[in-house]
Amino acid sequence: MEFNDVIKNRYSVRKFTDEKVSQALIDEILETGRLAPSGNNNQPTIVYILDEEQIEKLKESSKTKETRISPAAFKSKQAFLICYDKTKEVKRPTDKFAFGITDSSIVATYMMLKITELGLGSVWVGYFNPTSVKETLGISDNHEVSAILPFGHIHKSSKPDPTAERKPIEDFKVEWVSK
Repeated sequence: MEFNDVIKNRYSVRKFTDEKVSQALIDEILETGRLAPSGNNNQPTIVYILDEEQIEKLKESSKTKETRISPAAFKSKQAFLICYDKTKEVKRPTDKFAFGITDSSIVATYMMLKITELGLGSVWVGYFNPTSVKETLGISDNHEVSAILPFGHIHKSSKPDPTAERKPIEDFKVEWVSK
């Protein structure tokens, strides 16, 4: 698939089949994420591979209002938990802006695009209680959770959201006018 086709065809898949993704394809996806750029090449991103058991634990821990996770996280048999190590993230000297969330978001985006290229689907889940996720799965205190990325074989009934149109380019770009 050509890169522009990958970009145009990617959508948030919320319905997956029961077929598990092979380890070979998971390895391809992880390799793509591993190659993503990061601030000062510090590579603070850590990716946990969640199976049905861990996803079920998240589902159980998410039943209260305080720990609720987006239901999309529970619709697949497999997911990636995208984190970053706070001790390895770069901080901008001028204002101490920390790049961990940015670096891990780039990794997640690369992985989502690779998933699409492979004919699979994924959805970015950002609605969760990170403290609850870390406690439930026993994630290190140094690792901050930035996204849950459920993935899998796309169910035949899954379709892109017809209301998910993009704003026109005129509303997206800003052109500087010389004075």
